[in-house]
This record gives sequence, C-alpha cells and structure tokens, in this order.
Amino acid sequence: MLKGAIARRYAGAIFEIARKQNTMDRTLDDVKHIAELFGQRKLAYLLREPKIPAQRKETALRQALAAKVLPTSLNLALLIVQRELVDVMPNIATEFENLVLDYRNQAIAEVTTAAQLDDAQQEIVRKALEHKTGKSIIMHSRVDPSILGGVVARVGDEIIDGSVRNRLHVMQQQLLSGITATDTDDEFASEDFAQPANR
Repeated sequence: MLKGAIARRYAGAIFEIARKQNTMDRTLDDVKHIAELFGQRKLAYLLREPKIPAQRKETALRQALAAKVLPTSLNLALLIVQRELVDVMPNIATEFENLVLDYRNQAIAEVTTAAQLDDAQQEIVRKALEHKTGKSIIMHSRVDPSILGGVVARVGDEIIDGSVRNRLHVMQQQLLSGITATDTDDEFASEDFAQPANR
C-alpha cells in the first residue's frame, strides 16, 4: 500500500509538470523508458547498491538518459535514485499512464478473441466498449482459441467476459442449480457483439 501511495504522489507531480509544459506525450514516453531502464539488472544493481557513491550513480544515469529524455524526466529519475525508490519506478510509470488516460478520457482495453478479428469486427467491439465505459478506447488485441468464441475484454480492473467458454460455464451452473438462464446476466448479450461472437 505504501509503494502505491508513493507511486501516485510522484506520478501526480510529474503529471502536473507535463500538463503545464504541454509535454504529456513526450513525458509519458520518458517515464516508460526510465522504468524499463531501471528494470535492467546491471543498472538496477548499481542504482540500488548503498556502497556505490551517489556521484557515480548520477553520472551513470546522466550518461544513459540525458540525450534521450526531457530535463524534467531526468530530474525525476535522479530524484527516484537519490531517495532509494528504484523498485517503485514501474509503479510510477503505471500510475502516470493512468493519469494521462484519465485526463484524455481514454481507457486501454485488452481484448481477447478465439480468432483474429478483421478491421470491421474490431471497430464493432471498440464502439461497444466505448458505449459501455463512456471513454475513448485504445484496443490491444490477442487471440486465445481456448475461449471458443465471443469476446473477453479487460478495461482497467473490470473484466467483461462474453466468451462462449464463459457462457457454457454459466449455462452448466444454471442447469446444475435449476435456475433459468436470462440474457440480462450476459455482459456481451447486446447486438453490438453479435458479429465477433459468431466468428
């Protein structure tokens, strides 16, 4: 919980700077790049090791980042290392991306289907998710034949399961318990999802 609170605080600070300086896209790229860099084992060890002088850590960071990121992003990286929060950087990157998405009224949807969707089908799914969430959807698609058909979408913490596998499971449970199935329980029962589900 403490790590999450720290990440939100730093993400909030860099977000406000990016908003005021109109550098949101660049800062988002920078923060993701810094998180990836801090995940590299050799550099992460150097940055975490208390016996290594702070000046050496700063020099290594400046060499790795100065020509690639904004000065404000470099300052963030230096501050994170100075305060011994290297392990928190991935959380900061995630929190920052969430702030940017909220600011733009966007959401990322991880969409899984049993077979590859064509462009028209992807557009149907995207529009249905936008209608459901009230946000502009950025879709990341993947194929998993084990869901048998239909669509499974994860938007933030919410999972919308309209897969054939899930429908069969629900039907099985209803048959075992003697409850009559109703379409109202099916998140993806709308006409919007008819085409992808039938693929």
